[in-house]
Amino acid sequence: MENQETEGLLMELGQELSANQEKEAEAVKGYTRQLGMIMKIIETTENEGLREFLQKLAEATEEKISDELNHQQGLLSEYVELTGIKIAED
Repeated sequence: MENQETEGLLMELGQELSANQEKEAEAVKGYTRQLGMIMKIIETTENEGLREFLQKLAEATEEKISDELNHQQGLLSEYVELTGIKIAED
């Protein structure tokens, strides 16, 4: 059993991991809005050059979302390992 000070610091670290996971989720929301905007423009423009650029931008945005999801998963795994609190299986 860790001493009380160490226990408190571990809980603070858990809170920070959770806060950083929330920031990753906010980034995913922003990138998802961005992707939606890109897709709407692709649907409405007749400019083939612009469509090609936007398609590349959409792919890059999807990659950013994927990276953020990976970060979220890593932070969640770290939180579970640090706290010993398991994810409920419903």
